[in-house]
Amino acid sequence: MLNVHPIARGGAVATGSPWATEAGTEMLRQGGTAADAAAAAALAICVADPANASIIGRCQIVLRTREGRFTAIDGASAIPSCLPETLGTGPLACAAIPCLPQALEKLHAEHGRLPLAVVAAPAARLAEDGFIPPRHLAAAWAQNADALAKGGAGPYLDHAGPPARFNHCRLATLLRAFGERGAAAITSGETARILAEGVRARGGYWRAEDLAANAALDGDVLHARFRDCQVTTIGRQGWGHTLIQMLSILDRLPPFGDSLTGAEACRLVDVIETCFGDRPQRLGSLEPKPGGYALEALIAPDFVAARAAEIARRLAEDTPAVGLTKAPTAKMIRDKDTTHLSTLDAEGATVSMTMSIGPHFGLRATDATFGLLPAKSYRMTRDPVPGARDVTEMSPVIVMRGNRVLLSVGAAGSELIPGAIVQVIVNVVDRGFSLAESLRAPRVNVSQSGVGIQVEVGAEVIGTLRARWPDLEMSGEGSDHLGVVQAVGHNADGLPDGAADEAWDGSWVAVAPSALEASEASVAS
Repeated sequence: MLNVHPIARGGAVATGSPWATEAGTEMLRQGGTAADAAAAAALAICVADPANASIIGRCQIVLRTREGRFTAIDGASAIPSCLPETLGTGPLACAAIPCLPQALEKLHAEHGRLPLAVVAAPAARLAEDGFIPPRHLAAAWAQNADALAKGGAGPYLDHAGPPARFNHCRLATLLRAFGERGAAAITSGETARILAEGVRARGGYWRAEDLAANAALDGDVLHARFRDCQVTTIGRQGWGHTLIQMLSILDRLPPFGDSLTGAEACRLVDVIETCFGDRPQRLGSLEPKPGGYALEALIAPDFVAARAAEIARRLAEDTPAVGLTKAPTAKMIRDKDTTHLSTLDAEGATVSMTMSIGPHFGLRATDATFGLLPAKSYRMTRDPVPGARDVTEMSPVIVMRGNRVLLSVGAAGSELIPGAIVQVIVNVVDRGFSLAESLRAPRVNVSQSGVGIQVEVGAEVIGTLRARWPDLEMSGEGSDHLGVVQAVGHNADGLPDGAADEAWDGSWVAVAPSALEASEASVAS
């Protein structure tokens, strides 16, 4: 007997690359789920944005199912299981064991609808056919050309410079194999053995057994209220506690007005600095620090209420929180590393996924066989515990207002990520901005080197901030950023919407909702 199930088509995709956005959109047009669209977009961005993603990289994922259930997937990279007493100096000495293939397979197996081969096809075509790098990627490529040449990243260079047109046929072959056999096509068998050998040939410590052992895990899920909305993010594997602490403190302070004022900018900076000061790890390096609080304590209601009261008092007295992140002689760190994508389908499911390989182009070196860019393990440089999983600054977020996906959002920019996301949420929830307006609105933020502000905010905001933070850094339009954000959601009319940050080459597409009758069939015995 033939059972016929109508499939709702529609939704939205926002990514850091127009080719990745198109790959995800193609899945929605075929009746795929948000998970199908996210997996397709993620595979494509491994081709289309090699500065920030690789098929042998890492990710963190939060998703909402069409039934309204929230779950997370921990796709963290790991330290190899066998290390010498002293790490070597080869270009891939700090290469992390990947988990992106495993995480994408888990996402698709548990929440996808289309065949995996269909999901992988757009990325494989792109790797084979090639593309012309867009403006921001081309600039990053040029800035890193010397390091790529020195490290040995041949597939990513053309006559020792950035390619005018980039394609990667060996990557295309792997992507097709992934579509046929899933993560095992990369992490097991002969491919894993050859890949591990290729990394060891460049000074790394991979073994085929490590590739097979580093599984994608169920991630921690955190929930909190901000105004009339529910905010969901990941837990300790992505520093979601810090983001939740920021929003929970702001929820106890007055709502924000129609546009950023000097007083509001001071409030935001004070909250971000306070939460960074409370964290048990240092900014940038994530080294343990004395005086930090346990992650669970950061979001305890009594602790949050006390912090909100302290900040309200400081703001009333015009006294800044000092000594938390200030480093007046340093320049703001504005590398646009890491990338984020969000997808939304017509059934209300949404995926928020952040991906990374560390700094731009990871270790700026490829394995000797397939020519792939491994992720950098920051933990290996400070605490090389064999087999330990990396913890990085990733905080994908989903915000619900009732049953409406208000926004599915995330950002790039290391420690700039939580502050950037929080301000986009504030812009949507408090100010009533559209997603596009929320991403375009000027931001303040805090990094390990100090407080930064976008020059577009105007003299009043800059002057007010500078009175409290004299070493205020300016972030110029188009030249740098204070977090690179991508988001999708439902607009006020309930229609799919999206936005992509102009600080990188991102794009978004909304697919008009429609129903395809008799488009999916299964045979029931």
